[in-house]
Amino acid sequence: VHASMRAPGQAAWNGLRLVTQRRSGNFALEVSRAFEQQKAVVLRGFARTWPALDRWDDLEVFAEGVGDATAPVEVGGSYVAADRQRVYLADYLMILKHLEEDATGEAKAQVPRMYLAQHDLISDVPSLAEDIVVPTDVIESCGKGHLQRTNFWIGPPECHSPMHKDPFHNLFVHMRGQKSVLLCPSLFSHCLDLHPPPQQNTSRLDFATCNGDVDALFRAFPQLDEAGTEMETATLSPGDALYIPKGCFHYFASEGSKATASVNFWWL
Repeated sequence: VHASMRAPGQAAWNGLRLVTQRRSGNFALEVSRAFEQQKAVVLRGFARTWPALDRWDDLEVFAEGVGDATAPVEVGGSYVAADRQRVYLADYLMILKHLEEDATGEAKAQVPRMYLAQHDLISDVPSLAEDIVVPTDVIESCGKGHLQRTNFWIGPPECHSPMHKDPFHNLFVHMRGQKSVLLCPSLFSHCLDLHPPPQQNTSRLDFATCNGDVDALFRAFPQLDEAGTEMETATLSPGDALYIPKGCFHYFASEGSKATASVNFWWL
């Protein structure tokens, strides 16, 4: 394992090319253009009017609003190896609040890695549909325009998803905390040491050990030199969205001390 040398406050994956950013205008048109070019694009402020920005910021208020609903949470590792356990969502949100306030690290040492990931939470808490806005105009701007699934991602500080690709167009909308993303075109899948079936869409490389440090990344995984100039990165703040083309590999990690919450939309 190669230790990260990222300076405090330095953006994750500093030195790699930044994903194209758009801050205003016709976001559906921007996604359509990115779709044609098979490129990612960051849409700054895309969800700035969504109710979730306020309703999810206070985790105690968020927990009060979900009642006694339960949801599946990955415990102990990424989706490749973790156990999925159904827990009370309010209890899970309060654990995240406790971890946010854990200045000494004692709570982190006592709580196993937990992540509510890739789950249609509206099926468990229908009222959450009022907190988000399905981006129909974006979905209908490219591909066949057929929404396949809406996923929720709610995780603690220092949470990450392994580098993987999806068989859908993807609009990832970030609502709480900060997340960094590292993108790698599918052309370089041979550099990623993919799992055998049925997880052949997921890399076995542990990007988390590099902690967002580019030098550590290429020391740990020199085979990525071939892809280096084509890899891209971005940091998402609440209200930002990221369009990821179908088949593009992506690795997400939370940044800072806040728990994170996001929603993504898959479509064909």
